[in-house]
Amino acid sequence: MHSSRFAAARSQSTRRAFTLVELLVVIAIIAVLIGLLLPAVQSAREAARRSTCNGNMKQLGVAMLSFESARRSYPYTLGKESTAPAGGGPPYDLTNRGRSWIVQILPYMEQSDLYNSMRPDETLSQPENLVACGTAIKSLVCPSDTHQGKMNDRANLGNHPTAGQEWGVTNYKAVAGGNWAWGDHTGVTMTSGRWANDSNGIDRGNGMICRNSDNQPRNITRLSDIADGTSKTFAIGETVPAWSNHTTWFYFNHSTASCGVPLNYRLGLLGDPGLVAARGDWGRNYSFFSRHPGGGTFTMADGATAFISDSVDLQLYRQMATLDAGEIVRAQ
Repeated sequence: MHSSRFAAARSQSTRRAFTLVELLVVIAIIAVLIGLLLPAVQSAREAARRSTCNGNMKQLGVAMLSFESARRSYPYTLGKESTAPAGGGPPYDLTNRGRSWIVQILPYMEQSDLYNSMRPDETLSQPENLVACGTAIKSLVCPSDTHQGKMNDRANLGNHPTAGQEWGVTNYKAVAGGNWAWGDHTGVTMTSGRWANDSNGIDRGNGMICRNSDNQPRNITRLSDIADGTSKTFAIGETVPAWSNHTTWFYFNHSTASCGVPLNYRLGLLGDPGLVAARGDWGRNYSFFSRHPGGGTFTMADGATAFISDSVDLQLYRQMATLDAGEIVRAQ
């Protein structure tokens, strides 16, 4: 009697246990489910990062419009020089007093303390300016990028002279225009509008804000200058600081880029490591890049944002970067 009860209990216990095969099947099913869910989770995270990036760019657009409302012009860059070198032009080093358009709008993006700490009429080498220019600004960092708002090895400036410090960088640059003269895209001009037939897209850009090293009044953009329409004109675009060492938030030569070079140019050809290695190749990377797959976000002159595909027609892309060339822009 007792032996039969023991046998029954043992039989029930045996039936409740999993075999090795069953465990392996369950593990395989779980692995498949994780494989299916992981891309969805990654996609959701990227969507959230892209939304934050879009918010950053909207904030910059609002700050730009607030500056325009107060000053009756959009912000601009100043290539102020200290002592001009023998060949003429501004010195591209720490003796420069040049400032970016971002410096001008700091008070409109809740960075008044940082703005007031700077000495705009002094060289970058002044202690107060060195401290300010080594500051990371969270709203200038795309969350899809891989940095924390600071980097060294910046063109003209090298590494930060203070031990252990780096320069503050930005993922967002002003659009200088659609004309260009260097690298793989030479002789790119428009036949009318600002700086017609001029391919110098750095200092004679036909868009919102160019480098302006010689402080040309003609490069200061007013609302009335945007004849092509504020909703059809790029003002700010994305960049990746690791891929262009002409990138900081404070310096006049590091805060603009051109649509004369295609969006995300050479990304597929060189890949991330290749672009990092070529970060000093300014003729090919003084342009717009994005960590978001498939394209990049731009802020329009009216403050709205738009995601532009890598496959955008190059002529259309350049036209949307100009102020007054008179093109009829049709969105794709």
